[in-house]
Amino acid sequence: MSGSASVQSSSAALDIRPLGGRIGAEVEGLDLREPLDPERLRLLREALLEHLVLFLRDRPLSDDEHIAAAAQLGRPNVYPVTKARGLDQPLEFILDSEKSPPKTDLWHTDVAFLPEPPEIAMIQMLETPDAGGDTLWCNLHAAHDALSPALQAFAAGLSQDLHPGAYFQRTIEQQFGPGVYEKVAEEFSGTQHPLVRVHPETGRRALFLCGTYARRLVELSPEESDLLYGHLRSRLDDPNIQCRWRWRRHDVAIWDERSTNHRALSDHYPARRRIRRCTVGANRPLGVRAAADAGIAVAPLPSLEARDGTVAGGRLGA
Repeated sequence: MSGSASVQSSSAALDIRPLGGRIGAEVEGLDLREPLDPERLRLLREALLEHLVLFLRDRPLSDDEHIAAAAQLGRPNVYPVTKARGLDQPLEFILDSEKSPPKTDLWHTDVAFLPEPPEIAMIQMLETPDAGGDTLWCNLHAAHDALSPALQAFAAGLSQDLHPGAYFQRTIEQQFGPGVYEKVAEEFSGTQHPLVRVHPETGRRALFLCGTYARRLVELSPEESDLLYGHLRSRLDDPNIQCRWRWRRHDVAIWDERSTNHRALSDHYPARRRIRRCTVGANRPLGVRAAADAGIAVAPLPSLEARDGTVAGGRLGA
């Protein structure tokens, strides 16, 4: 990640202030209430690809302004639960309160059980607690790159069985009662995505961990799957590949769902915390082989020579 403090061009500039060495940056000089000209939009996308999550302090937005700002980065999505409730607005409102305890204090990427999960998320904090309620993000490229070359090569051949799952069911029933989850599960009965996901714009590999949506690694036995998942998930707890944001009212965060996990802490409970979210873009995650077949220049693995003189790790991912 670059240590530069700004992204410059002949016609526009964004003040980019990195929060950490591997993920996160604060952006100044950007008014999300107005359409971005092509150059500033390009700079914003470049900053997002480099820093993975961007933060903007004190940017009040109406519902319509929020949708319009997010739509500049991709086509807005209707959340599956929103659709199951008979609504078509591409916004979700997430409330923590004494009667609705926090639900996402675990590493995840949003609705990864969809055949085509969202690409980018934009949220705004509407109500903040006096203390606590921070959110963490983790760099999944860095989590992958920290693995040994042998494990990187092995992981590239694995796929994940994903489903909405029991945890998602409990959180939905807690918020909306019975019936809603069943509609989601009926439409999205499960899918498979690669464990190593290739970013379509950069070609970088990411350890595409999907939280409680993941049932197992398809090619492994249940015991082997649990062991490997346990090891890989433990890598997310490395503070060197994380950033943490202390929210204020009207703050905005924009992040790349394809290369990050996030975790909303629950230490503010029972105080209120309310956010508004819009996700945009949707594409099927590509593994190494599929990305190469699609013409993406996939980042190579570090060289690792096996004892027989061949490259270790065997086959490419699906």
